[in-house]
Amino acid sequence: MLRATKSDGAHNQVKTQPRSNAFVALAAVLLAGALSQTALAGALLNESGQAILADAFGVATGPEALTVDWSVLENSSGIYTYTYTILNPAGDLILNDAGVPTSTPEIVDAFSIGFNTTLPGAYVPGSQTGGSAEQNNGIDGLFWSFAAVNPGAGSPALSFQSYLAPGLGNANAQDGNPPSPWSTIPAGQQLPVPEPVPDSSSTLVLLTGCLLMLLLLRSRSLSARFGWKTAADTDAPGSGMFSNPAVR
Repeated sequence: MLRATKSDGAHNQVKTQPRSNAFVALAAVLLAGALSQTALAGALLNESGQAILADAFGVATGPEALTVDWSVLENSSGIYTYTYTILNPAGDLILNDAGVPTSTPEIVDAFSIGFNTTLPGAYVPGSQTGGSAEQNNGIDGLFWSFAAVNPGAGSPALSFQSYLAPGLGNANAQDGNPPSPWSTIPAGQQLPVPEPVPDSSSTLVLLTGCLLMLLLLRSRSLSARFGWKTAADTDAPGSGMFSNPAVR
């Protein structure tokens, strides 16, 4: 007499489905992350804030540190306007070689921001404004000089335009005696600068991969739930759709 033993398919299903669901959730998260870049691109950017340039000894507090007011404004043409205003705190004094303040007030009269202006879209030619003189230093960024700003006052608004959205970069400011006594490095805070965007072809590959992963894992999840056979199952010896290894 033929006797059929109880199949453990339900047991295998219970073990397999949670793992499949976890992979489906992971793929969904990756896909959502890739799509969010496109979704966020629909809103025009309008941000502003403050950052600190530390003095030559890395001090980022008190009257020896400079404050930079910054803003990044995107227009409907996809152009970003970057603007910086350098504020020289009241009580700022020239430091001696030992870092001790002297009795001489310290001015600031130059500012530079570091990014590669030669990258496609990084800098709109002729858009640099605000200084008494401006200079495009290519891979080293942009430079402005302006009339001396005394302690307790601020510089003109120093601006330029770019087709690239902001990331973070380094900056420095100078008094009448370069090299710069103020900088984001060390102990200062970085400022918004144009940042290259990932290659669109890479984003497309990521989206395609995530979609294929979702489809594959969803198919396996349904196969495990309803007992369907996949191509891999039917190709394996003794695993045909109508085989029953429990029957002898």
